[in-house]
Amino acid sequence: MSFSLGDIFKKGITAAATWAGNAIGGPVGGKIGGALASSLMNKTGAGGDYEIQSTANQTPNFGGRMGRERSDEAGRISNIKTSNAADLNYIWERRLMNAMGKDAEYKRTLT
Repeated sequence: MSFSLGDIFKKGITAAATWAGNAIGGPVGGKIGGALASSLMNKTGAGGDYEIQSTANQTPNFGGRMGRERSDEAGRISNIKTSNAADLNYIWERRLMNAMGKDAEYKRTLT
């Protein structure tokens, strides 16, 4: 005689549902609770056998057609220009004056 863990849980849950149905609704509630638990634990129909689904992702295979570049070949950055302090100061002053001029013009149009 072999015992399966599923059968033990099925009998236990059915008995618990029957007891809860009896406690809430009397003998009719016990029958309803037992029928509900046994139908939920049944392996046929909606209950079915459960299988763990794999969620592992496979890396795509491009058949060697994807090229690759080494990091030192990826891009040349020789076009970077350095700025001196006077140029940076001029740029920021111009932006500040432009923003202050727009702010003053906006205030004039409101009044």
